[in-house]
Amino acid sequence: MCNAIQGQSKSKETLGNILVESIVKNDINSFKSVLLPKQVVLELHEANDMDGVDAKDRDSVLAQYGTVYDQKTVPRYEKNFKEIVQLSEVNNINWTNLVFMILYKYASKDDDYLPFLIHSKLNGPMYKHFYFEAVRYKGAWYLEGKMEVTKSEKYAPK
Repeated sequence: MCNAIQGQSKSKETLGNILVESIVKNDINSFKSVLLPKQVVLELHEANDMDGVDAKDRDSVLAQYGTVYDQKTVPRYEKNFKEIVQLSEVNNINWTNLVFMILYKYASKDDDYLPFLIHSKLNGPMYKHFYFEAVRYKGAWYLEGKMEVTKSEKYAPK
């Protein structure tokens, strides 16, 4: 419960700063606190992916989604986090004075679920760009996709 509350970032800047701080400090718990919570993921699946599924099967399908979240989704985020931490440590990435900008707003089936691609320029000689996929859900910001650190611009603003 505490992680979900901590993860409810008030803005894309707060979310970005929590991500950066967790990377710099190699703090996996802080990082995981900003992931879209399992309960929200299940609510979204229930609202958007249950057409034609009867009530009897709904609980089984949602249980499967919950298992996938625990066994595949969270470990995938953790792996991505560890890769970024290692890259940062090996290359002494400069994470100071970042400004987070929305590059894309993706389409969504749900008015309360708004996905974005966020970018910030890094101030280092080698790695110059930090990207992450975020979602604003009911006014709170969460990480909901892969983070990337690149040497050159990978995504151009739309």
